[in-house]
Amino acid sequence: MTLQVRGAMRFFHGCVRTFHPTALALAGLLVASPQPTNAQIGSYWTADGSARGHILRVRSRAPFSSQGRQSASEQARQKRKRADGAGEKEKAPIGPLFAILSLSDQHISVYNSGGLVTRFRVSTGMPGHRTPMGVFSIIGRERWHRSNIYSGAPMPYMQRITWSGVALHLGVVPGYPASHGCIRLPAGSAERLWGMTKIGERVVISPHEITPSEIAHPSLPLPKLQPAPVQVTENTPLPTTDIATAGTAALPVGAPRMLNPIEYAHALKARALADAAVSAKAVKEHAERAHARAEEARAAATLRRAVEAGRAQAAAKLAASAKALEAAKSPAARENAEAAKTAAEAQLLEATNKLNEASTGEAAKIGEAADAERLLKEARTALGNAQVAAKEADRRASPVSILVSKKDHRVYIRQALAPVLEAPVLIRDADTPLGTHTYIAVGSPTDGSALKWSVVSLPSSPASSTRQAKEMRDKHAQPQQIPASSAAEALQRVELSKEVSERISELLWTGGSLIISDQPLSDETGDLGTDIVVKTR
Repeated sequence: MTLQVRGAMRFFHGCVRTFHPTALALAGLLVASPQPTNAQIGSYWTADGSARGHILRVRSRAPFSSQGRQSASEQARQKRKRADGAGEKEKAPIGPLFAILSLSDQHISVYNSGGLVTRFRVSTGMPGHRTPMGVFSIIGRERWHRSNIYSGAPMPYMQRITWSGVALHLGVVPGYPASHGCIRLPAGSAERLWGMTKIGERVVISPHEITPSEIAHPSLPLPKLQPAPVQVTENTPLPTTDIATAGTAALPVGAPRMLNPIEYAHALKARALADAAVSAKAVKEHAERAHARAEEARAAATLRRAVEAGRAQAAAKLAASAKALEAAKSPAARENAEAAKTAAEAQLLEATNKLNEASTGEAAKIGEAADAERLLKEARTALGNAQVAAKEADRRASPVSILVSKKDHRVYIRQALAPVLEAPVLIRDADTPLGTHTYIAVGSPTDGSALKWSVVSLPSSPASSTRQAKEMRDKHAQPQQIPASSAAEALQRVELSKEVSERISELLWTGGSLIISDQPLSDETGDLGTDIVVKTR
């Protein structure tokens, strides 16, 4: 055993009371290892700040031949390992993903339309800092995040599911709950999960292991297929209405294929970008024209003021000549004065005519400048509408989330982590629990006319049973456990308005989710930057 290892072992034996059993296990492995090792002691914070200690970093030395070079067999083994690893990295799961975390089993399972993709060990919240149960989604991702709560503790491969501080990230996974509420994954697993997932994908946290099942039901919403929107070109008149809500009455020659909601969103964005390009060009042209017309109007005003000053001078000269005529005594003086007055009158008439022309010209230039400014304003409005339409199209390309809450008697629709619509909902048999069921659109047939669904049903909340028993006791009746509806029964009990159903169909595609629950919309769901969250504990 090397001097470094002896020092590390003395450190571990001296601090055994403060160390996690995993650290002692590492020490045992260090002693038992048949291969020489390099070891060093370093301090660390756990990623959620729940423990501080020291970790032994151990690096095994690869076997070398007597010549000091890596043996051929070891080189071949490492080459095969790298090749296998590269092959695994290239295999990405197909289609939308969702994850189910079992608190009792301390693992998280990732599913897609084909079933189970992979499973990772985790460490969740310990007593006093429990990980919440319910339906969440990934709302933020940072590869190298530092905790906002625990003194900037590192949280590599962080995937946030609440803004109150719950996230998946790399951390110590001892085999039991040990965090302050976060979901820790071991090295390798955290990185692999990071590479699979994306914003908006569902994470269901359950008290114990549950598995999704396929479901087909006539009450599940269907996607709406639409023809491609009209593309605006430079020769198309600039729209003055809101492009984001404009219809598609006029279609290109030759019926285009019908687009699913995501394809339609991309087509809307392409049209909006084309509209924006046309409008931006129009804004530039109208701005130049408006500037030129404004300059012309200012020049006309300057001319009019100069002519007005000349007329005033002519008027003053006429008044002076009239006075001179009155004061003239001799015939010669009178003749000269009359000639001067006649000339002054002619000058005044000419100046008046010029002033009238200048005033008319100024009025025309002011009108042209006003028209140019109006056209500029319309072009800017069209550009703003196109930019809003592009943003709206981006939103429509994200998975849609729908919650039907029996507690709130409302349906909530969100997309791209922002609210879209909220409306009342009718739920039949109000006294019977619905349960909490999450229906996830995981695929579609080639023609896009329908969706393939998986459903995850969470077990009934103990808190709900306790509340029900209390209500029954308050009514002096024997509490009876009423079973919650199955996933199919819950769908049959929900009645949405025609407007809401149509809006859902316009937005729904693979990756979208419908939650039907007794629970209310959680206060974790804020105005912006969050998806629908339903907590069952």
